[in-house]
Parts: sequence; C-alpha cells; structure tokens
Amino acid sequence: MSLPCLPDLTGVVCALLLLPLALLLDHFLGEPPERLHPVCWMGRVIAGCEAWARSHVNLERPGLALAAGTVCVLCVHLLFCLPVLAGVALLARLHPLAGCVGAAVCIWLCMAPRSLAEHARTLLRPLAMGQLEKARRMLSRMVGRQTATLDEHAVARACVESVAENCTDGVTASLFWACAGFILGGMPLAAALCVQHRLANTLDAMWGKKSDRYLYFGRCAARWDDVLGFLPARLTLFFMVAASLYVPGTSAKDALTIGLRDHAAHESPNSAWSEAAFAGALHLRLGGPAVYAGRLVSHPWLGSGTKDAEPQHIARAIALMQATTCCAVLCLGLVCVLAA
Repeated sequence: MSLPCLPDLTGVVCALLLLPLALLLDHFLGEPPERLHPVCWMGRVIAGCEAWARSHVNLERPGLALAAGTVCVLCVHLLFCLPVLAGVALLARLHPLAGCVGAAVCIWLCMAPRSLAEHARTLLRPLAMGQLEKARRMLSRMVGRQTATLDEHAVARACVESVAENCTDGVTASLFWACAGFILGGMPLAAALCVQHRLANTLDAMWGKKSDRYLYFGRCAARWDDVLGFLPARLTLFFMVAASLYVPGTSAKDALTIGLRDHAAHESPNSAWSEAAFAGALHLRLGGPAVYAGRLVSHPWLGSGTKDAEPQHIARAIALMQATTCCAVLCLGLVCVLAA
C-alpha cells in the first residue's frame, strides 16, 4: 500500500522563518562593527560617487547636476543590489533554507531596532540623572539639529521624534520591502528590495538636503526615498496603533486619531505619519522649531499633548517602537506565509 504524497512545505517554512529570523539576529547580535557594516560601505561608495561626479561634471548647471545625481543613484543601486540578488539566488539553488538564511542576514543588516533602542537608552540615563550636557552630546549622535541650547524637555522630545521617525525608516520599511520582494520574487528579491530601501534611505540622508550643494544633484535621491517610503509610512501607522494596545501608558485611540489628523502637516510626504502617531500615543506635541546648521527651521507641531517631554516618555517610545516592530514582523510574516 503506497503512502499518500505529502506536499512540500519547505517554501512555507522558509516564509515563516524569514522575518522572525532577521529580528532574532538583530536582537542577539545587534549591528556589526563599523568596518564590517554594509551600510558604512554604502556611505563610502556614495561619497566616492559624489567626489567623482564633482570632479568630472559641471554641477553648477542644474540640468547636468540632476542628470549626474540620477546616474549616480542608479549606479549605486546596481552595484549593491545585483550582487545581493545573485548571491541569495545561488544560496536558494543550493537549498531553500540556505536562501532563507542568506535573505534573513541581508534584512538583519538593513534594519536596526536594537541599535535604535540602545542609542535612545544612552540618552535616557544621563537625562534622568540631570546630566543635561551629556544628554545633549548623546542626542547629537541621533539627530541633525543643533543640541547645545536645548533644555531637558526639548532633548527628550527630540529623542522621541528620532525613535518615531527611525521606527519607519530603520525598521518597518525594511520589513515591508522584504515582504514585497518575497511575494514578487522569493528570497533573492526579498533581500534585494530590502537592500534597495536601505540604499535609498542612505542616499537621501547624504544627498537629500535642501541646500544649494544638493538642490539638483540630490533631487533624485530624495524623490526615490519618498517613493519607497510611501507605503511603509502609512502601513506603519496601523502597526503603531496595534502596538499601542499593549504598551502601558500609551493610547491606541489617540495614536490613530492624531496620526490621521496630522500626517499631512509636515513638508515631507512620509515622516509625519509615524511622528504624529507617536505624539498621539504618548500624549505629546512633537516637532516645532529646530535649528539646523545655524538656520532656524519652523516645523509644524504634531499632536495635542504637552511639549514637556520627560525621560519616561523616551522609555515608552522605546517600548512602542519594539512593540511596533513585533507587530510588523507578525503581520508581514503572515502575508509571506500566505503568499508561499
């Protein structure tokens, strides 16, 4: 009597493991040393591309600057994404689980929830002990604004804003694009699209500045980052609302209400979604005026709570970011399993 043929569940198992494995790698290993971190390699290559363009192209001419910036963005993407795509595809041909591990490693290297929490905690401790100068120094490693004149409430508020913004840029967007890539092309594309988002985010951080130097040269980088962040930013709002149900001291109702009300207040099409949700969940007002390189920038206020953020708000922001990460892994992981 022959045994019934059992379905091959390897693909389902790989889909089930992909995002949780990446999160576990981040939890237990954290970020690799700077000299080994692929994001640092990205930064060096991006800086090298800019130096080459400035030495070979007249970037004073807007049209040439725009074209050069676009070509550089394309070249950097090809340089990193194609080897990742080919490498994970080779692993997947050897064995599906090998491809899963390779893709999970790529996702781990592209997201940083543990590092984000650690940076916020290094600021939380001196701030709670009244060591304002040390807290300002710690904050300067997290944000681009000038921190020397901020009081303790402004320091805490800026830290919460950084956690909120990077929850999307540094965590959920990477998970989203890994999920999208898996649906569209399996493990190789999951890794490649995740790396592509991290590249776009790094390019935007380096070239997406609104200054004379990058007004045209960095325009493609800024717009491409906006495109890749469009869906993750909006989806993350709902992950944050769900996470707020489980984090003490936060309000899911206010996270949803303020997130939907204030998401369009910021000039960026994406960044206010997570910041507004955090403002509502934590009963804070975030944003407002800030000084960048000696220039006062009047950002809109998000939320209806107090401006006087305290150290406990940072602790709750960290917990909310971690819960949001878990919600994203659970929901997007389920989508991957259903797609498999």
